[in-house]
Formats: sequence, structure tokens, C-alpha cells
Amino acid sequence: MIEGRVRILVADDDLVSRLAMEDTLRAGPPADVTVCEDGASAWDALKTAEPFDLVCLDVRMPPPDGLELAERIRHTPAFRRLPVMLITSTADRNTVLSATKLQLQGFIVKPVNAETAGRVTKVIEQLDLSVLEPATTTIARLRIDAGRHARYVQAYVQQMQALAELAVQADAEDALPTVRAQFIARSDACRTASLTIGAPRLEAVIGDAVSAAAAEQPGAAMAMAQAMYWLRRVVAVRGLGAAGD
Repeated sequence: MIEGRVRILVADDDLVSRLAMEDTLRAGPPADVTVCEDGASAWDALKTAEPFDLVCLDVRMPPPDGLELAERIRHTPAFRRLPVMLITSTADRNTVLSATKLQLQGFIVKPVNAETAGRVTKVIEQLDLSVLEPATTTIARLRIDAGRHARYVQAYVQQMQALAELAVQADAEDALPTVRAQFIARSDACRTASLTIGAPRLEAVIGDAVSAAAAEQPGAAMAMAQAMYWLRRVVAVRGLGAAGD
């Protein structure tokens, strides 16, 4: 993965559509595109590959279909905050209602064209703003200068990385209750820091990880890995430093 490039997962059982989506997405802002031919392989990619910024799912494909997989994503702590778009030739009323209920990020209508890249770009821009608000917004809100803001961001990256490492320990099959309790306790400071630095999506992801740990269910480590991926990418894109520390 090239630092700063967005990662997009596309699942569509039609070869021509997959190729068209891949070419269209790569013609836009720098992106690494992973393509799958069915819902099952897309789910495997989500669980085993590096984290993604966006998932684009064909509504009708071998099971799980797009809506079924989107629902699974929304009910999995590690992927709950992941932007999802549906690929479809026609968006009927029931599909639109289901997409709204699942809080998906809209539709990509076949055949794909130049407008498709624009719609995807807007979703990524909205993602990035929720991962870390613009520096000017934070500076004005906290009444600090640019140098102090950069230091805050660097400290936040380090704090989040430490919590992510603890999440791995808490997620282990043989994890002691005290380790999970330590992760939950330390998460409070990171959630506060997230709100201070202007990272609402990451604050929500930490909450998802805590819920998984409190229920003694797997997912905390993967959720935190997703959060760290987003944070490091956005920090790298904005040139705030410390992305690789």
C-alpha cells in the first residue's frame, strides 16, 4: 500500500462491470482497488486484507448479495463505521429503504461513468473530514497555533497506537479479564482526545471496540486497526507528520 492512497473494495459478479469500476476508480484520486466476484470473497477480503476506506457492493451477486453483506458489515464492530455504497442498475424502493436503514453512503448506478468517480470522491472526502476535522477548524476551536495543533495530532497518533496494541492483547483467546478491563479503562482517555482533536468517527470506532471487549467478543483489535489505518492515512495526506511513528 502506498502511503496516503485510499483503499477501495469492489464486489461484483459481472466481469465487465468489475473492470469498468476498477478503471473508473483508478482514473480518479490515487486509489488501490481490490476486486471480488462475489459476496463471500469480499467478506474474506474485509477480514484478512489491510483495512479499506470504502466498500462498493453489487446489489445482485452470489450470496451474500450486496444488501446482505452491507447488513453484516453494519453489525460487525470492526467494520461498523466503514463507508459502503451499493452498485445497481436500478434502485427500487425497497433497496433504497434498506440502504437508508443501514445508513449506507448511496448508490453507484450502472453503467459507471465519470460521475461515478466524483460520487466516490465525495464519500472519501466526507470520511476524511470525520476522521480528522480540518486543521483550521481545530485551531480556531481550541485557540491554538498550527505548531501546537501538529504536536497534538502527533501525540494523538501515539496515544491511539498504544490503545491499538492493548486491543490486540485484549482480543487474544487467552486474554485475562484484567487486560480487557485495562483496555476499556484506557479507552476513555482516547475517546476524550478524539473529541478534542476533532475525530468523531474514530471516537465512535473506539466505542465499538470497547463494546466488543466488554462483551468478551472478538473485534476490538480489528476495529482499532481500522481506526489507525484511517488516522495514519489522513495525517499523511495532510502532511501533519508522525504518520509512520
